[in-house]
Amino acid sequence: MVSDSASDSDSDSDPDPPPPLSRRRLLGGLAAGLGLGGGAVVVTGATRPTLLPNVLADWATNYYPTPPRTQSLWQPTVTDAHASDAVDRLVAVEDEALERWDEIDPDEHRLRGSGGWLSSAEESLADGDYAAALSRSRTGLRFAGESLGEANARVGEDDLEPVVDRAADVLTRVDAVLDDLESYPVADPVRDLGWYAEIESDLRTARRLARFSGFEDLRDERTGDGTLDGTVSDRPEYDPRDVGEITAALLQAELLVETAEHYRAHLRDNLADEGGGDPFHDHLRDLVGTFGDELDGVPTRNEIESAVVDDTGSYGPYEFARMRLAGWALPRSFELPDDTAPEAEFLVREVLDLSRTLVDWRAHERATDALAVDPDDDGFDPGHVLAEQRRGRSAYRDVIGSDPSPFLVVLSEPGVGNLRVADVDRDWDDRWTPWHERIQSYLNALLGRSRLQEYPAVYGTIVEN
Repeated sequence: MVSDSASDSDSDSDPDPPPPLSRRRLLGGLAAGLGLGGGAVVVTGATRPTLLPNVLADWATNYYPTPPRTQSLWQPTVTDAHASDAVDRLVAVEDEALERWDEIDPDEHRLRGSGGWLSSAEESLADGDYAAALSRSRTGLRFAGESLGEANARVGEDDLEPVVDRAADVLTRVDAVLDDLESYPVADPVRDLGWYAEIESDLRTARRLARFSGFEDLRDERTGDGTLDGTVSDRPEYDPRDVGEITAALLQAELLVETAEHYRAHLRDNLADEGGGDPFHDHLRDLVGTFGDELDGVPTRNEIESAVVDDTGSYGPYEFARMRLAGWALPRSFELPDDTAPEAEFLVREVLDLSRTLVDWRAHERATDALAVDPDDDGFDPGHVLAEQRRGRSAYRDVIGSDPSPFLVVLSEPGVGNLRVADVDRDWDDRWTPWHERIQSYLNALLGRSRLQEYPAVYGTIVEN
């Protein structure tokens, strides 16, 4: 649902909340010193951005401390048994793919297996990092599955009837887990909603992967005895690469739905230990309406971009900043999901998507007010990047802290992600000038901070029933 500047003040936070949101308002038209010690570079104070030479400021942005990956703050528990099973699946698929390609052409140089992901998954498993082993196994299944499916098709073993059966089984299992969630009982909302979000994320992706192009047509071809007739003239045509992609999608979908079942069992045990929890379904459904009402009239990125160009009639640093900010923070289009639509079954993810859209709208307003670039600017001082990185780090400490709740970790992933990539890459070319890269880095820091400052309000609304 969601699409894809700082002042000279030394303050780490905005003293006043942003003014009320309005379509009319949206459509209308610090820097730091370097401390060297122990081989590290740290921004230690705030002066004016222009005190640092640009080359030093650019360089310093790459060494400014960034937040850790959200996965290191919290992620669902993965057992040794589940991770080991995922790695074993990848071993089997890669072995079969390599064997099949050797039969076809042992001298052909091509990616035939998992592309190295198997060894990475095995290393993670050996180190006891079961979540990483699971994640890397899934990525490996994509590559190894494509290799195996294409090889099978090249030798004429491209019978898709078993694939249709397995895909249908995945969809049945997805529906079963969704039915089991039912009333969304929670004992501790800030913890349990994080689990529900991850369960639904895997289920939603599994459903999408299992409904590969032509799946419905192939399933509709079945005769009364459950087999494919093979006589239908408009049967989908698949080349070997298509079969490879279908095979990879199916393998990933099977692992995803099993992972969702694994997480659901873990959450069920947690709830059982705490009295079963209280139903949260009605509150979540009410939130869909509440957030939807607040988002009524949200401007789209295209509206903002058109307004910026109409206001200035030119394209320079200011226009680039406004248009890039709109592209990152505002939806391409927005329509409140229908309660009867399939996506509405993923209730926690629907609430999460709507709340992030609301945060992004508010963050866009906040960031636009703080933008440190003006319509008549023809360049951009990288000192602003350092200043905004410092503000973002302060906001991160205030909002996320050292021990955030699972659901706050899930909710804040986009904002934390912005802060992690707010550095200046000096590898530009004639079309991508220094100010392009500096403004883009600055906007990541600015939008990350603005998002973080907006998360607490929607977070409180969601977890408090």
